[in-house]
Amino acid sequence: MKSEIGRWAVVVFMSFLMSGCSSIRARTETPDNEWTVYPGIQQDVKETGELFSGESSESDWIKGLIATILFFDLPFSAVFDTVVVPYDLYRIYTQKYLGEARESLRQPSTR
Repeated sequence: MKSEIGRWAVVVFMSFLMSGCSSIRARTETPDNEWTVYPGIQQDVKETGELFSGESSESDWIKGLIATILFFDLPFSAVFDTVVVPYDLYRIYTQKYLGEARESLRQPSTR
């Protein structure tokens, strides 16, 4: 009995460790020119939509498991994305201004 409780405790603990996964995955998979604010929430919603629209070829029980994980991940992603909004904004505007500066350096001056 104790070993079963221990196994379930490990499963629950690992689930909590994996929460926020969409936020981290979205930040590592997104190219610099497509960076947005709250990418973890966007990733959760997109993947949930893909599950229920029929774009996913997994069996129904796997879809249910993934949807449950995404559902529980959503609040953690919202908190994590909110905490890192300043970094997201910095990265968005730094890329924008760096791109403009590079373009102005490439263009010959008309003086």
